[in-house]
Amino acid sequence: MPEVPSDVQSVFLDRIERRVKILKTLLDAGLGVYQATEELQRKRAIEQVVRMTARSSELPQLRPETLAKAYEIVAGHLDAMQKVLPHDVQYRNRVRKSW
Repeated sequence: MPEVPSDVQSVFLDRIERRVKILKTLLDAGLGVYQATEELQRKRAIEQVVRMTARSSELPQLRPETLAKAYEIVAGHLDAMQKVLPHDVQYRNRVRKSW
C-alpha cells in the first residue's frame, strides 16, 4: 500500500498531482484546454485552481513556496496542451513557442 504523506505541504502537492492527471489524459487523447488571451488572466485562473484545490483548513498553513510549486505543476500541464490547439488559438494566446 502506498505511503500517505503526513505533512500539509506534501498532502496538498500530492492532491495537485492527482488532479492534473486528468490534464495528461486529455493531452494523450489529443485535446487541449483553451486559456485566456491575456497573460494576467491566465495567471489568475491557474492561481484560483490551485487555491480551490486546497482544503479550507489547509490554505492558511500552506507556504508560498508550496503554492508556487503547485502553480508551476498546473501551468506546466496546461502549457503542454497548447500544442494540440489550432494555430489561431495559439496566436490569440500569444504562445510564441515552436512546437
